[in-house]
Amino acid sequence: MRSYKYILGLILFFSLASANAQDLSRVDQVLGGYPANFSSTEELSLKITRDFSTDLEKVRAAYTWIALHVAYDTKALGKPQRVHFSYRSQEELEAKKKQFRADLALKTLKRRKALCEGYSTLFQNLCRHMNIECEIVSGTARRMISEIGRENLPSNHAWNAVKINGSWQLMDATWAAGWVDYSKMKFNKEFSSAYFASDPDEFTMKHLPDDKKWLLTSKIKNKADFATQPMPFKAFLGKNIKLIAPQKGTLDIVKSSGMQFLLQNVPPNTEVAYHFKKEKFGQKVQSSSKADMLGFTIYPNVIKGKDELVIYFDGVPALGYKVHVK
Repeated sequence: MRSYKYILGLILFFSLASANAQDLSRVDQVLGGYPANFSSTEELSLKITRDFSTDLEKVRAAYTWIALHVAYDTKALGKPQRVHFSYRSQEELEAKKKQFRADLALKTLKRRKALCEGYSTLFQNLCRHMNIECEIVSGTARRMISEIGRENLPSNHAWNAVKINGSWQLMDATWAAGWVDYSKMKFNKEFSSAYFASDPDEFTMKHLPDDKKWLLTSKIKNKADFATQPMPFKAFLGKNIKLIAPQKGTLDIVKSSGMQFLLQNVPPNTEVAYHFKKEKFGQKVQSSSKADMLGFTIYPNVIKGKDELVIYFDGVPALGYKVHVK
């Protein structure tokens, strides 16, 4: 029975991935013509419902509109976000929580600025108006190579799980909107589809839910499994690339023998390069391909000791590692 469920899950995931390729570029094109301002979440969800027929398209429309029009509020980052309710019964508490979510969704829609809680709350609100089951997932997010191996990272992020065609899918509308340059505390808008209905194995390279039921994968079982993974970047995410080896984010590299890498589904003719943080220049690699597998070996030039390593595909960061060169 377990094998049957696993196979069925794979069929559902790859069916959805196929549908993504076929349908979602059209959805994004239509959403590009949507206005930036709506009077209510009901108005936006009604427009989406009128323009699209399937739950997949509707969810993608909500994801894309939020990512295109809501900016990350860097000025609010680090400020206390605690909310306190006074209540006399559990029913009153639940009613106040529901009203808080509705108010936050509307505030995010109108201000078009938010932190992750605003993004995920607006996304949930739109989905529920369209009768699509959606939950807010809180947990730990990793962004930088320096965080590899750290098991003490706090719960610091919120994203969503959405049920589409009977299958739960993971979404992060916050990271779909762009990225923050923390050295300048500046938000840079850059739409990404990589966090829409992501492969759970890939999604959990950067997201660890507080409630483990939202992992949706057996690959990660605890904080140690999560922390020791490599750091995926733009050229890796959302491309259906599979990392075969090395799967640990902390590497011991002997200079004379180097380190071998093996990946699956890297697009043909991809130029692969690498750069050690302490070295002035990066290096291109001589890769070998067989069927859908790509292999290459990297060699440190002059460095020894601890460093950070970035693998590039066509000049764009793909994977990051902590390394100890011997």
